[in-house]
Amino acid sequence: MSNTKRKKRMRLPNGIGSVHLINDGKRRRNPWRARVPSHIEFNAETGKASQKYINIGYFATETEAIEALFEYRKNPYTIEASVCTFADVFEMWSKKKFPTVSKSAQYNYSGAFKHSEPLHNMKMKDIRTKDMEGIMMSLKGGYSLQNNLNTLWVQMFKYALEHDLVQKDYSTFVKLRDKAPETTRDAIAKEDVNKLWKEIDKGNETAEIAMIYIYTGLRATELLEATKDNVSLDKRIMIAGKKTDAGKDRRIPLHHAILPFIEKRMKEEGEYLITYEKDSKRVPYKYYMIKKLWETLMENLNMKDYTIHYARHTLSTWMREAGIEEDLRKLIYNSFEYSFLTPEEKKEYLNAVSSQWQALFS
Repeated sequence: MSNTKRKKRMRLPNGIGSVHLINDGKRRRNPWRARVPSHIEFNAETGKASQKYINIGYFATETEAIEALFEYRKNPYTIEASVCTFADVFEMWSKKKFPTVSKSAQYNYSGAFKHSEPLHNMKMKDIRTKDMEGIMMSLKGGYSLQNNLNTLWVQMFKYALEHDLVQKDYSTFVKLRDKAPETTRDAIAKEDVNKLWKEIDKGNETAEIAMIYIYTGLRATELLEATKDNVSLDKRIMIAGKKTDAGKDRRIPLHHAILPFIEKRMKEEGEYLITYEKDSKRVPYKYYMIKKLWETLMENLNMKDYTIHYARHTLSTWMREAGIEEDLRKLIYNSFEYSFLTPEEKKEYLNAVSSQWQALFS
């Protein structure tokens, strides 16, 4: 057994950064990490401050990592572009992106990043189409997951291009392994809607929530994230929707059929409209919880083929069958904020939608 010890290197000057060996039990090609101080972050809850760092790269030897530190100090922007990893770009991009999207979108992006693990420690400038398609081909998941991956990669490369971290966007050449499944736009059958009304007569609150989904056309998370501040009982309107620019903050007339369910929830405590009781408090549902409640309700009523998204299709179908013009339907289904409408025209359209909408199945 050798007693040879690694020669202790000279201490690096203060403020230049640090180099250390990553001992996490994994076999790494580049186990030496070099990083430089970024900023001090203060935690208001704990009252403690902590130093944050920027990783400038991973290297095969300690010497290469130290050389990278000194090169970074000479020209930080050039060296950052040459050693910035996929994980580094995701960290920078997500800090800017996540505050602007819904929790479900954050979940999808984080999941896609996790499935991109082979790219994490690769330099962004070295990632090619074959690297991403290799992940796509070996992925155990359907079209939805593949699409989430592709969406993340496109946005990552766009961010990298904007910040001169890459010279070319290779994500545009990535092909998904599977084709998109054909989307059915079927509505919930009227006899099945009647089953929901019968459940409501029995006091089933999940059926009430299902009816709110049907008569608002909101996506699952959009309704869960709706707050009481965005509901006007006097005007019988709620403002909701966040997934896309077209559907953001759309104004939805409240049909008289669901108005009692809305009024009841407005009287309950808490900030959010759709809540349940936990530890003597009203708290908002998580997506997986409402999904499970919906599936259980549908199974009990022998309607298990209907997903939550069928409610959205049902609204669109009802409006079309009621003869509501396409432009007016879009004001509810997509967005009320159209750039080509003057304030007076918007008011007229809203009044037109309200009168036709309230007449649906009345």
